[in-house]
Amino acid sequence: MSYKRVILSLTVLATALSVGFPAPAQDLLDMQLFAPPNLSTYGGPRRASEGFFFTFDGLLWAVSTPQVTTIGQPSEQGREVWYGPDPAQTATQNNTHNTSIFGAQVVGGQRYEGGFVDGHHGLLFSGWRLNSQTQDIRTTSMDMVFDDYEWGGELDYRHLDGYVDDQGTIKPLPVTFASANIRNRVETWGVELSYLLRSNPTPSGGYFEVFLGARYLEFNDEFSVHAYGDVVPVEISGETVSGIVMTSLPLGADQETLYTGTLANSVWYQDAKNHIVGPQIGARWFKHYNRWMISAEGRFFAGFNSQSLYQDGYVGDQLNPNQGMLNEPSLPGHVPLAAVPLSLGPTTFTHQSNENEWSPGVEVRVNFEWQWTKNVSFGAGWSGLWMDGIARASNLINYEFGTSSTMGILTQNNRQDVFVNGANFRINVNR
Repeated sequence: MSYKRVILSLTVLATALSVGFPAPAQDLLDMQLFAPPNLSTYGGPRRASEGFFFTFDGLLWAVSTPQVTTIGQPSEQGREVWYGPDPAQTATQNNTHNTSIFGAQVVGGQRYEGGFVDGHHGLLFSGWRLNSQTQDIRTTSMDMVFDDYEWGGELDYRHLDGYVDDQGTIKPLPVTFASANIRNRVETWGVELSYLLRSNPTPSGGYFEVFLGARYLEFNDEFSVHAYGDVVPVEISGETVSGIVMTSLPLGADQETLYTGTLANSVWYQDAKNHIVGPQIGARWFKHYNRWMISAEGRFFAGFNSQSLYQDGYVGDQLNPNQGMLNEPSLPGHVPLAAVPLSLGPTTFTHQSNENEWSPGVEVRVNFEWQWTKNVSFGAGWSGLWMDGIARASNLINYEFGTSSTMGILTQNNRQDVFVNGANFRINVNR
């Protein structure tokens, strides 16, 4: 659903509904943007503005980070792997990186509000959008743990088992990348439409407004990793290769540049789109103090979250596509290879799932404004939005080589709370 299309539709709806309210239309025509402010309290508290109104807020907000998770399958015991050159030389490998590398980054955004008030009744619509929060982290020497299941055969090989010497010794191989680019990206926006009911002034001169309506909100989270092996030039002479080559290599070339590593190169991408819609209630209190006005408001919405979860990528694009045929240590006419998965070739994968969750939310705002002219004021404030039942991409990845699939989506990890908050700076017309 397009944010611009939704905003345009709500604007048209608000304009159409206002046809039945001649007083707001007349107030719009009579609006004097640059007349001096009327600060009189003669005969009682200062009268609240009526008619059409519009507010623009520039936002500086931050989105809370996802729950910390390892880049790799969480494991308390790690994975026992071969670390050569002696076939008996094994050690425990653990995940070296997690998502604590991401922070709550402050980004800009916009919020537009408009509507009208006629006496005690009115209409309010609001739309906001936060600029994408993108964090790219470049790292080196990243170790990972995968759940590696037996794929079958008489010897029950695993996907990451490979030859470690010319004698045909098979050991579980480590997964280490020489470098990786880790990215997390968040995009979020929302719209709402509410009926507004305004009270008479209280004895202290303040006003209360009650909102009743509906809200739609999108929270889209993306997580990706581009992981690479070492770039190594390989000299070929006759039937020998200098060094240990972690990939298949044709004979006859004078020199090749290769990426070395058990799973070089690998990329995986996880997307979590949260589409939240539901009824909303809220209230606002405001009061004038000479040229100043203070306001506080809150909203609660009971959201239904339709989640679209998508994952794709590939692992080991430098591996032998024949999955073992060229990996035999004594295969005539080919270069002997070492430390290459015996039964795994370049592998692509795609997974998707649709989940439904309840996502309640609470929003709180506080603003201070200074009246510049009769109908124009400037202000600043703070807004905070809390939501539950949100899917975050980095927590959804199942790092495994299964019997029938690679990777996968952990659909049970699709509920987290999110807090979006920060400052806003506003221009207010007749509100």
